[in-house]
Amino acid sequence: MHCDRHPLAVSHGGLCPACLLEAALASPVRTGDLTWTFTVHLPLGESESASVFLVREEGRDGRLLRLKVWRSPAPLDFLDRFRELEQKLGAWRHARVALPLAAYVDDMGRPAVLTEFKQGISIMEAVRAGGLTPEQAVAMVRPLIEVVRTAHRRGLVHGSMVAGNVIAHPVTGMAHLLDFGLAAVAAPVTDRAAPASDDRDGLAALVRAVRGCRRHPPAGHARL
Repeated sequence: MHCDRHPLAVSHGGLCPACLLEAALASPVRTGDLTWTFTVHLPLGESESASVFLVREEGRDGRLLRLKVWRSPAPLDFLDRFRELEQKLGAWRHARVALPLAAYVDDMGRPAVLTEFKQGISIMEAVRAGGLTPEQAVAMVRPLIEVVRTAHRRGLVHGSMVAGNVIAHPVTGMAHLLDFGLAAVAAPVTDRAAPASDDRDGLAALVRAVRGCRRHPPAGHARL
């Protein structure tokens, strides 16, 4: 049986998993005077520290957005940190950096952030799946090096330059950075300051990993 609100979701015992996600996550998002209401579409991924969802903004435009919810409690000044980052990135607005749009703390005290949704997949996964060659992937990463250098000159540090935060769109040939500055926003006070060298080291490690990446063999075929 399918849900009337989410036709692609299969209900079990009258319960729709997408509706349950909305009930847990989609209370109005308030930051300052701004109020957002959104519909959860599907999970995009998770780690030990957070879960990420694709959501759609309610209203006429119905934009797709990316919602990240951390598992640990929010620091006391989480919303102040977020507003500071939002203002700095908004004043810069680089096309390859997903902008933060809104933040809130849920009923369990966990921080959550809505950002722009950038289409693509992890650049490492794109290489492993055969959508990109290692050479193509490295060429897509190179422009991000200058993006990060420019950010550092403006006093902005990504702080979590790992493969999952670099996504690639094979058709457009562009790579984008996700979660820019959010590691410091959601971290305990003692863990806030990440040096700019961490970003440079992270990008260098990503380039090395991409160059050494090998495509997964097709299912049913033995590796020789």
